[in-house]
Amino acid sequence: MKPLRTIFLFLFLMLGLSALMAQRLGGGLMLGPAFSTMKMSEIDSTTFRADFTGGVRFALIPEHFVIGGEIDVIYSRQGMRTTKGLDADGTTIRYLCKSHYINVPLLLNVYFRKWNEDDEDESMIPRLRIGPQVGFCIGGNDVTDVQGKRKQQYIIPWEKGSFNRIDYGLTAAFSYWFVEVRYTFGMANVFKEGEKSTNHVISVTWSDVW
Repeated sequence: MKPLRTIFLFLFLMLGLSALMAQRLGGGLMLGPAFSTMKMSEIDSTTFRADFTGGVRFALIPEHFVIGGEIDVIYSRQGMRTTKGLDADGTTIRYLCKSHYINVPLLLNVYFRKWNEDDEDESMIPRLRIGPQVGFCIGGNDVTDVQGKRKQQYIIPWEKGSFNRIDYGLTAAFSYWFVEVRYTFGMANVFKEGEKSTNHVISVTWSDVW
């Protein structure tokens, strides 16, 4: 957690600077597909599964500077799946995990150029976003697919042996026009028990701009 605290401190200092330079407040809604997986030390066959993410962003937008700040509140459907395999009896089996998070990234926005007089909003300025993220697990479920027949079990984060309620990691994104590609690298264990397990999410979102 110490490296993450250092990153948070650096970002707060940079966001303080951007707040002094900011000329306006902005933001927008976000919605799009998310492709998530988990890196698990006990399973080496995890693959990405497709779902969706959506939320809202609030930004400090500089008109005479190239550094800004942003905080997002995002609902994200995550998880992973394994490739099909055979159990000890030769039965085809596949395992899926679905999880639901409220993620709150704190991002430093780096604009690739300053505003021109013709710019009405930030959409036409390419920008890089990077910073830490804290996630709050609000539930999930396990799905076991045996010979095409699915068995689903719901998981509550506060139950023993289920998901950890708090997740954290680093987020990086590139935005241009109204489209953003974002990658989140999880650093916390997803599950309370077992070996190392971390979230990894790629999203492609459409965002309107206020």
